Amino acid sequence: MRSAAVIYRFDHAVVPVRDLDQALALWRDRLGFDACYGGKHSGAGTHNGIVRFGTDYIELISVLDRDAVLTRRNPNTDALVTLLDRAEGGMLGFVLATDDIDAEAERFRQLGLKDAFGPFPLERLRPDGKLLKWRLLSPRRGSWGTPWTTLIHWEVPDAERLTWEEPGFHPNGAERITNLAIAIGDLEQGVHFYERELGLAPIGLGKVPELGARRASYLVGHTQIDLLAPVTAGPIASAIAAGDEKPWQVTIAVRDLEAARRHLAEREVPHGPSPGTPGGILIDPAAALGARLVLVQSS
Repeated sequence: MRSAAVIYRFDHAVVPVRDLDQALALWRDRLGFDACYGGKHSGAGTHNGIVRFGTDYIELISVLDRDAVLTRRNPNTDALVTLLDRAEGGMLGFVLATDDIDAEAERFRQLGLKDAFGPFPLERLRPDGKLLKWRLLSPRRGSWGTPWTTLIHWEVPDAERLTWEEPGFHPNGAERITNLAIAIGDLEQGVHFYERELGLAPIGLGKVPELGARRASYLVGHTQIDLLAPVTAGPIASAIAAGDEKPWQVTIAVRDLEAARRHLAEREVPHGPSPGTPGGILIDPAAALGARLVLVQSS
């Protein structure tokens, strides 16, 4: 375990969609999120939409040029194409922010992580003409569609970047991402990755009977990362059996949970109690293009 962590916050969750315009309209008009077009990833063959809360956000990503994606031979965008060929939505991956990506890359080399991929540069041209630049590093060669994560180092400081891309005003009252849950078949393998390879400090280990799972938890900034491994029949076991060993659920704090419930009801968006999240509202994934979104009262 390292003494000075340079992974300092949760950055974003990634949701794959087939038609970005339709997805943005659904997230805005039905779900109540301020979802905006983010722009094109230069040379990558993809473009995205942004649901921004603060420095944390949800990225809706879609293929703009399939040939460009496949020619580039990036394991993450290859996984995007593979997943969208199979089904729309769900969760594809998530990203943690670091303030020293080169130090992280050196750590991975010292740990002998031969499958580490990066750092490599990317950029996104916003609709206003501003160019956002960053570098990515994956401890494993491909992290999307897996239980693992990717690290990001933004070239523009957080405070300045938020003047370019301000947090949205969300009609459903959404304020921040509080939890991201990952379905994983082998909890010990996940603990090894997040503690030894990433250097995160554990904050809890226990059981979630409602999900038929064991849980290991970590706190990154104000967001809790939960690894969930099945011990009995339940939704986590079902996810693993379906081949969905990857990010499973995002929990979002809202200003007024009852107001958020009314917002969904008025738009006839199916929702109900969220197993394993006391008091939480689970939006029917079928109404969110396969993404599993839980709303909780902000504290």
